[in-house]
Amino acid sequence: MSLVLRGEYPSNIFQLLGRNENSATYALGWTLDRCPVFLNALSSHIVGRALKLSDGLLVLQQSGIDRGYTDLEIHYGKELHCIVEAKQGWVLPTVAQLRRYKPRLDQDHLKARHKLMISVSAASDEIARLRLPKDIDGVPLIHLSWGLIRALAIHSLAQTKVLKERLWLKELATHLERFSAMDTLRDNMVYVVSLGSQAMRENGTHTWIDVVEKDGAYFHPVGNHWPQQPPNYIAFRYRGKLQSVHRIEAHEIWANVAEKNPLWCETTEEHFVYKLGPAMRPSRELKAGSAGDSVKQSARVWCAIDTLLTGQFDYLGQARDETKKRLREAEAR
Repeated sequence: MSLVLRGEYPSNIFQLLGRNENSATYALGWTLDRCPVFLNALSSHIVGRALKLSDGLLVLQQSGIDRGYTDLEIHYGKELHCIVEAKQGWVLPTVAQLRRYKPRLDQDHLKARHKLMISVSAASDEIARLRLPKDIDGVPLIHLSWGLIRALAIHSLAQTKVLKERLWLKELATHLERFSAMDTLRDNMVYVVSLGSQAMRENGTHTWIDVVEKDGAYFHPVGNHWPQQPPNYIAFRYRGKLQSVHRIEAHEIWANVAEKNPLWCETTEEHFVYKLGPAMRPSRELKAGSAGDSVKQSARVWCAIDTLLTGQFDYLGQARDETKKRLREAEAR
């Protein structure tokens, strides 16, 4: 016997609510309510200690005079009041959105000693620190990734022998797997960029190709049409074809990359600086494009690693399109 919902086979009970951020926060609230071990783990992470469970109240989709609906509010009497704003994918809540909800924390009948704002998305703490302030009008702002919440659920699962808690924690961990920064398919995605042969600095000789071939590195802005999270793999094309694929072994964030290497150009905003692993070469020539399958000279594209290295395609555009097809099929499952 199989259960089918709108042509899909749900992998857990929370998927009956859908696959969007609301289903994730509903699942989170439900599991916190029914699993004291998990509630203790989360409260210990955000305030440094467990709180009295009898004083707790979890509220989903709470409306207010601001005419908005908070994803989740956590109350512990006079001890704690926090507002959780969750997003799907790597998107972060805006400061304006968080500021809109801030007056709720100041209501006299709800005033608590500890007031917090919590943002949740697939973005890492490192990215959140770059994009979000430390507080919203004096209220501390904490970021939690879906991956961290899932890890807390898995840790709690190992800590409890209560059958009911184990059931809900397993269901939550399964549901949140798709909300983490990388799923199985995207683990093998490669970010393909184009390199120029021009000098990076005026009166200099070091080129973008030299950064890769001589320095074993690469750098790009954080976000703003570039990745907001470091990919696992990056590939470089120049001289009309794909030259190499590299695993990213480590990354740092620099505002001015010339401070790391004086041969590099000056920058004034945060950049990921990657340490590249050994080059992996395509098994046969993979051209940048042709009529019908072209990729613009400066375009940056995502491709599955096997579409670049196995020699099954002649042109980068074909590898890109095959990758898009796989992603569509994965989303439809």
